[in-house]
Amino acid sequence: MTAEDEPIPCDTCNKGRVTKRREQFAFRQMSNKGHVYCCVEVLIGTCDYCHAKSIDDEEVLDEAYQREYDKLP
Repeated sequence: MTAEDEPIPCDTCNKGRVTKRREQFAFRQMSNKGHVYCCVEVLIGTCDYCHAKSIDDEEVLDEAYQREYDKLP
């Protein structure tokens, strides 16, 4: 197991462990051109106790948004 794969303590509940894996994540965001719909694969952490989810790849989300925004008329 690499250091990236090791479970880390949950910041939300302080009881569980967060494990990260790549998952598909779909979202939409309002813009001046209307809704921008995106679907990307990002690293999502999930707590095994409270099931809280967190995303570390904010940059990937920003890039996906910009790519889809640029496609709009």
